[in-house]
Amino acid sequence: MNSKWIELSLSITIFLSGLSGGIGFFTAMGGNPAMVKLSDRSFAEYWQQIDNFMGARMPVFGPLLLSSLMISTILLFKEWRSPSFWLMLSAFFVAVGDIAFTLNVNHPLNRLIQSWDLNNLPANVQQIKIKVIQAFNIRLLLMIGTFVLVVISVWSRKK
Repeated sequence: MNSKWIELSLSITIFLSGLSGGIGFFTAMGGNPAMVKLSDRSFAEYWQQIDNFMGARMPVFGPLLLSSLMISTILLFKEWRSPSFWLMLSAFFVAVGDIAFTLNVNHPLNRLIQSWDLNNLPANVQQIKIKVIQAFNIRLLLMIGTFVLVVISVWSRKK
């Protein structure tokens, strides 16, 4: 029975980390490159809208992903000498790092952009846009990194 719980937990963790990694992949492939080309007003309007949607969903998704990583790590603890356990633990810490980075870098930028009046934008919109893009260049590595560590953890697991 315990094996079924581990398999279920690992499946959920792969799925959730894959969704997060997919956000990172989209950001690398099109999100950031497209953002560079947006006008000041288009960038501000786009970011205000996307932040509204993500701000409503990530407080649910983030803890769910982190919980699944923690549960999978705990369930793999009896295999603590295996690469699978250490990779999953590493994925957990990378995800914690992503959350810490988001709270300290992305959220202040999001709050700043949300405060902007689209009809009277500040002079430093381009500077803020570059900061947002740079922040997401780091976050996409953390999101994809978490997914890769989870997948390798599961693949390396000996049944």
